[in-house]
Amino acid sequence: MRKLNILVIGLKTFGQSIVKQLYEYNCDVLAIDKDIDRVEEVADYVTEAIQVDIKDTTELKKISLNNFDVAVITMKDMGTNIMASMLCMEAGIEKVIARSTSNLHKKILEKIGVSKIISPDQEMGIRIAKGIMDVNVMEAINISENYDIVEIKAQEKWIGKTLRELKFRNQFGMNVLLVKKENTKLTISPNGDYEIEKGDRLVAIDDKNTGED
Repeated sequence: MRKLNILVIGLKTFGQSIVKQLYEYNCDVLAIDKDIDRVEEVADYVTEAIQVDIKDTTELKKISLNNFDVAVITMKDMGTNIMASMLCMEAGIEKVIARSTSNLHKKILEKIGVSKIISPDQEMGIRIAKGIMDVNVMEAINISENYDIVEIKAQEKWIGKTLRELKFRNQFGMNVLLVKKENTKLTISPNGDYEIEKGDRLVAIDDKNTGED
């Protein structure tokens, strides 16, 4: 299978984390940033890393953008982010993934037709909030931009309570799909009257939009 050619624009903490993860998948990656120190930090993880002032559209256009399958725009600055997204789309990059930092930013990215919009700060906030609520996610599988399948070990304080009493949907933004028992027995699509038992593991669909403005 042909390797994906991926362009990552912006190499602060979030951009670097993407680059280092892509390194594990053996992709061809060009990483760019205006800061030479950040460029040098990721040089060992990418096919090529170059210093480019992203705000200088002339410099950005010198890169053969049409050679890339995917572009990831990581900058927080809304103007620079939108400009880079538009240039990548105009160049014909099939999939443009852009970071958004506000609802307004997200709406503009949607309007110009960005393939996928990510809000890492907001998503992390939701994850932290769910952690505070003692939802101990043992495993999570991403199935789409908005949904994960998660496995949760039943908390001690849940034992003896029904799903209805726990208000899973309202409290955690999750719908329970099945319950795995200690004896490996499965309870599929448990209703609100299902009573949590010790050792239960709940497999649920996690709506990541819950709690967003």
